[in-house]
Amino acid sequence: MKIYTHFSTEHLANVYVVSDDKGNGLIIDPSYIDKELLEIIESGGIDLKAVLITHAHESHTAGLGTLKKIYSFDIYASASSIEGFPARTLSDGEKIWIGELEVEALFIPGHSIDSLVYRIGSAIFTGDTLSSGTIASTKSYVAKSLLLKNIREKLMILPDSTIVYPGHGPISNIRVERMFNVDLLEDSGRF
Repeated sequence: MKIYTHFSTEHLANVYVVSDDKGNGLIIDPSYIDKELLEIIESGGIDLKAVLITHAHESHTAGLGTLKKIYSFDIYASASSIEGFPARTLSDGEKIWIGELEVEALFIPGHSIDSLVYRIGSAIFTGDTLSSGTIASTKSYVAKSLLLKNIREKLMILPDSTIVYPGHGPISNIRVERMFNVDLLEDSGRF
């Protein structure tokens, strides 16, 4: 598995291109499509099969229209429509195959009602749910409690070496988040 990271200066967001050893690929959260991102796809010989959306905020979906003009692929999300395009809905724990990549969807609401985290091998792509040193913003105490509960039960149980690829900010891993994530530490030391 190969993972390419692209930083979108348009939305200050990370876009990830993941491919298997045969060149079958997917994009996670196509924030903004620019020449550099297209070069990653084309020079890597990646056959784009899918786009995975962590949640339907513009900073994670704005590039879908551009991608659809260039490539033919399926969209996967928690919602049945993203940016006006039909999407295949995924539920909690559901697994799909994109080429030789097994993708597991983890439903983790709180930041938004449609938030998914994708697990591929020893990597998780968290959108806004979990970032280096913090968790996503929420609109209420109830939403924050729900978010923290799901992070504890679905992400903090993963191996220490699981790499965290967030929608914004630097890459981390589960061990570092257990040790230093301010929001998780403030959550009554439940880890």
